[in-house]
Amino acid sequence: MSETTIREETKREKPAKRGLHGWKAALAVFGCGTLAAFGVFGVIVGLLSTLVSTVSEGISPSSQEPPISSQSVTPREEFVDDKFDLCGRTLPSIRDLNLSFTDSGSGYEDAGVDGGGVGEEDLVRSDQCAGTLAPAGAYMVPWDFEFVYRAIIYSPGGDREDLASEDMISLQEQVESEMSVTESGSGDLGDESRYYYGSLQENEESIYVVVVRQRSATYMISLSSTDDVSSSNFSSEARKFGPQLEITLGSRIPE
Repeated sequence: MSETTIREETKREKPAKRGLHGWKAALAVFGCGTLAAFGVFGVIVGLLSTLVSTVSEGISPSSQEPPISSQSVTPREEFVDDKFDLCGRTLPSIRDLNLSFTDSGSGYEDAGVDGGGVGEEDLVRSDQCAGTLAPAGAYMVPWDFEFVYRAIIYSPGGDREDLASEDMISLQEQVESEMSVTESGSGDLGDESRYYYGSLQENEESIYVVVVRQRSATYMISLSSTDDVSSSNFSSEARKFGPQLEITLGSRIPE
């Protein structure tokens, strides 16, 4: 990636992270048992037992992947500026995630599509945040997480989703250049997504990255650990980000 793609000025100094480098710069450019029935009471008992057995099977530990709910959201007609803050408002509101922020920055940044000043019909909002995630299950050591996004709110050319798709491609290229990938494929977040699993080229940490486009916004979730974490376990936690981000991006980016 050329030097011209890297944002020359930032609002704040960022502490060193162990994850991939330059993501924000890239974003800037870019079966049941049945009881025998004995009379009416026996029938009721049998039906209740069947229901309990079915529910128990449905929440067995072997079911690792939480479902992604299909939300029906309607975009607002106008952009509500102070309500759109993925790092400061949206992520902390996800109750299924146990996040601790060590780098929440000093707030989002606004710019034009070409990186210049904001115009009436020219607005891109971006931000990044990082910290630790305490995963569900037997893991004793929290994982590191990093989240970055670039949301094209308005574009002079009216090509917001095309520009977001280009951002997604740039992010994928960045991830592929800095990871030793052992597994990758299409994801199930947003309108389109792709995940990568492997290790960083600079160390042997397990890392899982998913790049997502939702409408005219692109975001990246990175989860890494010094433990030997499987791709499916990383994926189970990463998918918890999806439903709330789908609601926010679906409703708060105007038509």
